[in-house]
Amino acid sequence: MVKLKDIAEACGVSIATVSRALNGQVNENREKTAFICRMANEMGYYPNNAARTLKTSRSNNIGVIYQDLMTHAYFSRLFDSIRREAEIRKLDLTFIDRDDFTGRHYYEHARQRNMDGVIVVQAEFEAAGILRLATSSIPTVVIDHSYEGADCVLADNRASMEQIVRYLYGRGHRRIAFIQGQKGTVSCERLAGFYKICTELGIRVPVEYIKEGLFQNASECSEYIMEFLRLPLPPTCVLCPDDSSVIGAILQLQAKGIRVPEDIALVGYDGIAMGQNIVPRLTTYSQDTFRIAREAFLLLTDAIENPDQHVPKKITVAGHLIEGETA
Repeated sequence: MVKLKDIAEACGVSIATVSRALNGQVNENREKTAFICRMANEMGYYPNNAARTLKTSRSNNIGVIYQDLMTHAYFSRLFDSIRREAEIRKLDLTFIDRDDFTGRHYYEHARQRNMDGVIVVQAEFEAAGILRLATSSIPTVVIDHSYEGADCVLADNRASMEQIVRYLYGRGHRRIAFIQGQKGTVSCERLAGFYKICTELGIRVPVEYIKEGLFQNASECSEYIMEFLRLPLPPTCVLCPDDSSVIGAILQLQAKGIRVPEDIALVGYDGIAMGQNIVPRLTTYSQDTFRIAREAFLLLTDAIENPDQHVPKKITVAGHLIEGETA
């Protein structure tokens, strides 16, 4: 096994210099640091993470909680952003499984594995185990859900609705319907934002213009749109739960002879790549997954490195509207 002493002798420097170079503490000039790292790689050096953990009490391992199947394109983008941020910080990511539906073992798993912190991406947020973890001594950041006294990174769901509806208002729409995703913090925030901006703009929202649906359910989305179209005074535009729902719905509507946006305008949510590759191009709202991930790691890093001084925060991250051809 190659040791720091071997690398130091090969490079003609001290062991301390090798250690600083391999740990990214660039006190030496960049050329020397690059030379040391290259030599270590050529010699087949691998850091002893167990020894490092004993020395620093840090494992450089971050837990990730995600209870759903990874089929949603938004979460794929978010995970890619989280992975990139972890790589920049030279951190490992480990998924934490639940043993039962209470999620009571999350805290124990994170503690037993000596995780430096945890990011909760998607979970049963009301479960006692998640709440215990989020408010425990283990640095934890929750995405898209808010707890008092916990670090949270939230998409600006209310402001996004304001941006979307103002855009539609500017394009002449006055009858706008809304299909929610399944109930939760995200859907409730979006609905509240929708009602607020409609009130400000003087847009009347009949009760039949609101449907409670599901994310990623194109068939249901299509059925609700058809119900809207059968109303005596149908909406001219429908806000759909997410891009996956509306993309599938467009295909189903086209098969029934319904034209988008001529017969009904549609707006998605998330800003996935597929939405810009269909005809017509999807009008949607893109979430800034890169900044969400970055803010999560900034909060987590501060909580890990400054446990006594860290004050939990709620960070809101704005996205942006993509002006497509469906609205």
